[in-house]
Amino acid sequence: MVYSMVNLQAATSTENLQALEEVKDFCTTDLGRGGKERWTYHMLPEAALDVELHRMSNATSSTSVDSVTFQPCAAYADLNQDRYSIEEWELPGGVWQFTAIYDGHCGHDTVNYVHKRLPSMVRTSLQALLQSAPTTSLKPQFVSEALCNAVRHLDQSIRSDLLDFLPHDYLTKMSDIQLNQHVSHRFSEWNDISTRCTQGSTVLLALSDPLKKNVWIVNLGDSIAVLGSRSLSGKWSAVIVNSVHNCNNPSESQRIQREHPSEQACVCDNRVLGYLAPTRALGDTWLKVPSVYTRRAFAPHSQDWLPPRQVAQYASRILTPPYISNLPEVYHHSLDIAQQEILLILSSDGLQDLYDNHDVQLSDQEMADRWVGLVGHHMHSTTDMDLQSNLALRLLRDAVGGDNTELVSRNLTLEMEDKWMDDITILVQRFR
Repeated sequence: MVYSMVNLQAATSTENLQALEEVKDFCTTDLGRGGKERWTYHMLPEAALDVELHRMSNATSSTSVDSVTFQPCAAYADLNQDRYSIEEWELPGGVWQFTAIYDGHCGHDTVNYVHKRLPSMVRTSLQALLQSAPTTSLKPQFVSEALCNAVRHLDQSIRSDLLDFLPHDYLTKMSDIQLNQHVSHRFSEWNDISTRCTQGSTVLLALSDPLKKNVWIVNLGDSIAVLGSRSLSGKWSAVIVNSVHNCNNPSESQRIQREHPSEQACVCDNRVLGYLAPTRALGDTWLKVPSVYTRRAFAPHSQDWLPPRQVAQYASRILTPPYISNLPEVYHHSLDIAQQEILLILSSDGLQDLYDNHDVQLSDQEMADRWVGLVGHHMHSTTDMDLQSNLALRLLRDAVGGDNTELVSRNLTLEMEDKWMDDITILVQRFR
């Protein structure tokens, strides 16, 4: 064996100093997990933190709504599964405001479909209502019903596409060869249908009328809406508008157990069938139809889905579907913007998760009070003008560390291949 000798010159003192200068602002952390593994992050100066957070969160502002959507993990930066809508509709009687957050899971196809379809469905339903009754005499419950129906119809359209392509009786009678031929002959269509059926999305939306006298909030899933109001005395108060649809909510777990008595696995490991955290969602159709679809259609003919062992495990638990509900909860609030300044915060569950990981644990109401107090304070602040112009960005800054520049730097720059936080989307709407 022949060895080659390579001579390397020792670095000069200047080069050593330059190397030290380049790494002096880098630190390591174990993320509180213990063990030997460490991850590197870059300490940023305060002046750079807000600039970087603004860039990474795609912060935008309109006349009455501020927004951010955030996923700092570099490997997942383009894979944020949150989507949102901010729309104004010129309809009979004036301009209606529609805002919504869609929190996708297991992929992008269903959340993209919902993001594209739901606003137009709501607008069409609302337009039909307004043609039959003027805005001033429109009963709130009619709008509530229209919103609920639009959400359910969208989910039913995903299920109908599946059943039209592959009726249950047809599926149970087909041989594997016939099924393979059926799918392969219409593979592009099947691919669209199957991805929407094996992925899902939650929805949290708000609709306000032209005079800002009414706001409707619709929730299907585990996002959260907080309504803040400022009295004439200047005091802010916060109301958590919606209940959260996941297995951490005892009423949701108990509802599923009542609907599926004697099925111990209907809720296990704090998830529906041991699989899904949200208890209500759009899509996730494989958890809403008989298990034969999972075993014979989705498992063999869906790319990049579940490993075979998991398919068999979950399919064996699908006995009396549906397990995931498509029934949203609709809330109506009357507003008095002449007497109160009012704001509405919509956020995906990733924001609440960050506060749950703080050293000081807050109750849900304490967390809501903190959000409204912080946003309300900065609505009237004459300092920090850079962030004051985007209230959602101010709230995100508080969540990722606030004044703790080391923690904010870590959350923004951690060099880690896996996500260290969930996707976060925040909309802050001001009613004036």
